[in-house]
Amino acid sequence: MDFWGSGPKAREAGGYSFHLLNANAPEEEVRRHSHDEAHFVLVLAGGYMSSAVGAPLVSDTPVLIYNPPGTTHQDRFHGGRGRFLAISGGTGGDAAALCMREPYAYRLAHSIAQDIDLMTPFRLEARALQLRGFVLPLSSDEPRAAGRPPGWLNRAVEMIFTSDDPDLSVAAVASDAGVHPVHLARVFRRFLGCSPGDYLRGHRMERAAAMLGKGIASLAAVAQSTGYVDQAHLNRTFRSRLDTTPARWRKMRYVAPIQDAEESMRQEPAASL
Repeated sequence: MDFWGSGPKAREAGGYSFHLLNANAPEEEVRRHSHDEAHFVLVLAGGYMSSAVGAPLVSDTPVLIYNPPGTTHQDRFHGGRGRFLAISGGTGGDAAALCMREPYAYRLAHSIAQDIDLMTPFRLEARALQLRGFVLPLSSDEPRAAGRPPGWLNRAVEMIFTSDDPDLSVAAVASDAGVHPVHLARVFRRFLGCSPGDYLRGHRMERAAAMLGKGIASLAAVAQSTGYVDQAHLNRTFRSRLDTTPARWRKMRYVAPIQDAEESMRQEPAASL
C-alpha cells in the first residue's frame, strides 16, 4: 500500500506492514485517493487533517485514525509537514473511517512507532491484532489487551475532547475523574505521551481552528470563546503549532469568510502552501 510519505523504517509481520514515514507531499498536491486494505495512521508530529468520523479539522492532540478497506479520502498534513506511523493489513471493520480516542489503542500504536526496529515479528503482529480488536471482535486465539488504562482515563479524555467550556481546567477534569491531578498527569503521560495540560491546550487550538474554518466569528471572538487570554495569545499559538496565523488559516479554510477591522487595516495576503 502506498502512502504520501517517505522513510527508511518499514517492517512486515503476519500479513501486516508497518511504515514509519515523513510526509513528503505539499498539502495542495494530495488528491482524493483510495486504499484497498484496512489501515491505521498514528500522527506523531504535525497538524493532520482527516475526514474520519470524530477527527478535528486539524489535529493538535494525539490522533489515531482507522480507515476500513476501500476508504477514499484526502487526509493530509497542514503545510505538507508531519511524521506518522502507518499500519496496513486485514479486512473488514466499520463502514466509515473513524478517529480513535481510546488511550490504550493509542499507546499500542505509539509503542510500535517507538520500537519498530526492535520488536520481533511476533510482537508486531500481536500489537496489530490488538489494535484490530478495537474495530473488530477478537477471535479466541488472538491476543487480548493487557495493562489497559483505568476507566476514568477514557472519561477524562472524552470530557476534554467534547468540552466547549473555555474555562475547563485540569483540576476540574481530575475532580470529575475522582483522582488527584498528579495521578491524572502520570497516567495521561503513560498512555497518551503528553500531559493533561498539553491535551487541553491542543483541544482548544483544534476548536479555534474549526471555528475559524467556518468563518462566522471574528478572531477576537474565537479567542474568547476557546479559552485564550486574547487575540494575541491565539496568534502566538497558531504560529507555534501550525506555522501560520489565525487570519491566514481562515482564508485558506473558509466557508463564508469575514473581515476583521484589524485584517482590513493590515490587508494581510493569504498564505500559499
